[in-house]
Parts: sequence; structure tokens; C-alpha cells
Amino acid sequence: MSNSKIKLTGENTNLARVAQMILGPCTNVLRDVLRKEIAPSNLETKVRAYIAKTKKPLINQHQETLVYSKDYLKFDVTLLYFLLRNMCSIQPHSNTWGNNPNPGDRSVSGNIERIRLIRNEYGHNTERSISDTDFKKKYKYIKGIVKELENYLGSSTKYQDEVKELKTCTMDPTQSEKNIKELLDLHEKIKDISGDVEEMKKTVLPWNIKDMYEKDVLKWKEDDSFFVETHNFQAMLDKVRQQPFVTFVGVPGSGKSATARHIALLLQERDGYEILPTKDINNIEMYCDPRNPQVFVLDDVLGVFGFDMKELEKLTNYKDRLNEPIMPETKVLMTCREVVFKHEAFSGSILSNKKQVVQLHSEENALNDQDKYALFAKYNLDKDLLS
Repeated sequence: MSNSKIKLTGENTNLARVAQMILGPCTNVLRDVLRKEIAPSNLETKVRAYIAKTKKPLINQHQETLVYSKDYLKFDVTLLYFLLRNMCSIQPHSNTWGNNPNPGDRSVSGNIERIRLIRNEYGHNTERSISDTDFKKKYKYIKGIVKELENYLGSSTKYQDEVKELKTCTMDPTQSEKNIKELLDLHEKIKDISGDVEEMKKTVLPWNIKDMYEKDVLKWKEDDSFFVETHNFQAMLDKVRQQPFVTFVGVPGSGKSATARHIALLLQERDGYEILPTKDINNIEMYCDPRNPQVFVLDDVLGVFGFDMKELEKLTNYKDRLNEPIMPETKVLMTCREVVFKHEAFSGSILSNKKQVVQLHSEENALNDQDKYALFAKYNLDKDLLS
């Protein structure tokens, strides 16, 4: 739609009134219906359970953020419709959800559907005016919908009164212009539910896996408060930035996992990376996003207590993905115990290149006195133990 100013005439004013009815009382009455069905404090649990059950992400990332904010005042008609349709126990109208209800069907779901349809009607319409005759019909139609939904709520006639007032009240030109633009730009800003489904199907990471990974990363953040960046940490970070994958090698308790996780958290915080703490090398190909940078973190990549030849063979099969990820900025951080790293089969493998290895007990990375004092201070230990 053009950004030029909308000049208010009688018929434009009619459109501004309808816009305000839809964006105001129609949307607000849906918010109250949602509150009646689901308390804001319970919404996130219901949405997560629904996603886990269906295994399909039906809302986009922005809508997900709004849902978890629990602030119903920020929910628009599209999101409200999705939640009322899928999270609540409201019975579908006779023509079922997603379809135009029969004129005589005055059910709650039928009226929810009507608000969605009238919202979309103007979102896909380039007309910037409504005739007086059509406005009278539209006013009566909207007032009836709001009245029936307020009857269901058993509340006051607050929203009906707002609709009545909007029929004849003086319209502020600036606000009217804003409302008209918001209504007519709907097709550019908001997709139908079916469109959201198709778009979200393209996301690489299933929501149940994403939820699991996010919980792991949350625990990492708690543990990371005890991490100390040693004198050579910047060199390790630089190596990660320069290489598509890096293996951190050390004895148990040397800080391999803590270092890899700390770097992953830095990449997330500073550069917007998505962290995937996976246990299977196969997931690098399965979940690699060609559009967004990710950092995969794999602990004990070639075995915990001993060398695992099958894991090395699997890793070798994915060497092209490791060296040249689909998304050039994507990183893979792996940890490996020193005893496994020294296995004869490791020599000459994809992980043996020194440019892509950080040995925590090497001369350049071994803790110096300054590092030790910093660690003792972090853990409130007596520094005299070092003397």
C-alpha cells in the first residue's frame, strides 16, 4: 500500500470507523474470551503441550515470543484465532473451523470465525472507502457479533457500547489514517494460519528438540558463571572463529566441555548463533540451517572410556559437512579425552589437523599462575594453597 497520506472523506471515515471497530472492540472481546478459557499463567504450558503432541510448529517466532510473554493485550486477531481454535475447548461451528459459518449459526466459534474473516476481508482489499449503505450493514453485522460474544462472557456491554460510539463519534484524522493503513496492510504483515504452517514447516529444528536443547543451554548458562577465561582463551576463540570445526582435547576435569560451552554461549550472545548441544554427529546434517548460523556442540565425540572406531567412521562420512557447512558461519565444537586422542587410529583422521585442535594441556594453554589465582578467587579458595 502507498505511504501517501489518506485524505479523510465521508466514505474514508466509514472505513476508519470499521477499522477501529475491528482493531478495538472486536479484538478486545476475543482477548476476553481467551482469558475466560485460559488464564495467562497457564497459556505457555498449554501451547508447549500442544506443540509436543502435534509435533508441528503452527505459530511463527514472533507469535511464540508473544505467547510466552503472557500479555494478552499484545495478541492480534490472527494469534487469538489460533489459540481459541487450538488451545481451548470451544466447539467448532457447523461448517468447522477455518470455514465461513452458516448465517444462522450463532455459536461462539462461529462468531470468532466471523471476526477473523472480516479482519482478513479488509486485509486483502485495496479499496480505501466504504459507502454509507455498506457501512450501515457492516456496523450492524459487527455489533451483532460483539453482542453475542459478550453474552457468552456474561460481562457488561462495554464492547457493544464502544461499537455504538464508533458509529457516530468524531474521528481523529491521524488515528484514523493509522487504523486504515493497519487494516489495509494486513496482507503484507500477517499470514493466514495455513501460510504460517507452510512457512514454519521449513524450519530445520523440530520444536520438541528445540525445547530440549534450550533447557540444556539454560543449564550451561547457570554453570558458566563459574567459568574463568584463562590467559590463552582469546587464541582459542580466534581459532573457533577461523575454523569450521574445532576439537578440545584434555584429561577428565580439564575443562574441555566448559570451554566449548562457554565459546558457544559467546557466539550466541555476540553473534546470534543458535546452540545445538547434540549427541549424534548425524544431527549436523539433519538440523543444519542454511539460513542462520549455528554452533553444534558434541562431547566425547569419539568415545568416553575408550576409542570408538564406529564413531570415527561416522565422522569421516560427514567430513564434507564439517569442512564446508551449508551455512558458512556455522561451527562445530567437539570434545575428546586425551587418551582417545592418542589412539593410533586417530592419526591422519579428520580431527588430527593441529589447526583445528585445542589441547588444553599444551604449553601455550596450560594454566599459569595468574590463571590459577583467578580460579581460586572465583571459587573462594585460599590462594596460599598455591605457595
